[in-house]
Amino acid sequence: MARFNAQRWTGLAAALLMCGSAAACANAAAGTGGSGGAGGGSGSGGTVTIGESTTLSGAIASLGQTGLQGVQLAAADINAKGGLLGKQIKVVSADDAATPATGVSNVRTMLDADHAVAIFGPVASSVASAEEQITNAQQIPIFLHTSNDIGLTTTTYSKYVFQDVPNTVMEPRAAADYLATQLHGKSVTIATFAPNYSFGQDTVAGFIQALKAENVHYTLVKQEFPPLGATDISSYLAAIESAQPDYVFNAQFGGDLVAFTKQAESYGLFAKTKVIAMYDYSVLQSLGSAAPTGAIGFDRAPYWTDDNSTMSAFVDEFRAKYGDAPSEWAILGYAAVQQWAWGVEHAKSFSGDAVSAALSGASPATILGSPQIRACDHQTELPEYVGTVSAQAASSSDPTHLWDTPAFEAQFDQIDYSCAQMTALQK
Repeated sequence: MARFNAQRWTGLAAALLMCGSAAACANAAAGTGGSGGAGGGSGSGGTVTIGESTTLSGAIASLGQTGLQGVQLAAADINAKGGLLGKQIKVVSADDAATPATGVSNVRTMLDADHAVAIFGPVASSVASAEEQITNAQQIPIFLHTSNDIGLTTTTYSKYVFQDVPNTVMEPRAAADYLATQLHGKSVTIATFAPNYSFGQDTVAGFIQALKAENVHYTLVKQEFPPLGATDISSYLAAIESAQPDYVFNAQFGGDLVAFTKQAESYGLFAKTKVIAMYDYSVLQSLGSAAPTGAIGFDRAPYWTDDNSTMSAFVDEFRAKYGDAPSEWAILGYAAVQQWAWGVEHAKSFSGDAVSAALSGASPATILGSPQIRACDHQTELPEYVGTVSAQAASSSDPTHLWDTPAFEAQFDQIDYSCAQMTALQK
């Protein structure tokens, strides 16, 4: 499989606030804490602020917490090398509680009070969609390193939006591609299980669409959509179990997937069917000895599939800093900050317009290599990985091998919509 091929990456136009007069706007631009004013902020000294509004509590908190750690570590590493355009990066963060209104409030504060020049996060796509409205209006770039609904780069897209993870078309297509390679034309029965909001619904729809495109011979026997964060899913599991599917495609993640796995084991589901789900580092670590050996996992940035020295150095640095190996969310958060910093350096400005223009169509060097940021939708051209959960995931408290090898790597150009398709959806 292809390796990450990582390379080392080497004043400020604050958000023009929604003020009532030219004088008020000028005062706002001048009061950005050493940012250098609206001309671009090339002056040295002082600090520049970026914000991370994400989910830091509840069932999916592990995604937001480790994503924030990746953002913070990237900023610290840049600061240790002298900062960005002569300024030290300050990271402000807040918990959105997976609630759009809270996310919007957080971002407004980060832009209006903290004068943040870029926003990172959040976890939930519904929150990201709401936050985009604010960052778009204030011409501030937002880097989505966890939330990935296709609508974020279509329905609510603008030139200030950057998608740094495989989207809800790519991820289920990768799982379907993997399944097609395993079945060799065999007919199977399939059930789906997903949280009842846009991400879950779109991911399941994408999976079914991809099965059709791959000419997989399947019968859909059951679909269940429990509420996001539901703690008792016994009735939904009973319905799945009674349908006796050969495969269950599960679009849950984080704590929800952990809860599903533990409750599904009590039904003997893993002995009766193959479950396909986001069994990434954080989930498998949480499950420990309850990790479902033989289940099919997909992951956006599994560090254990890579033996590149730069990725290994990052994993060691992260482990030394936080006492644990990095989740995919931490890796993608770190890479997102690297993208933004590359854009600032090449634009020689913190201006949202200048940074967005510099990044569009570019291939910034990150710990994930130098994937291109596609100009038509600002989707980073990343692959998706699929593999089988290894017995070692259940037997080790600190696994470095979570899937049986080799992992399946679904290439970007095989799993995402074309630019023509994306542009049509943006209209």
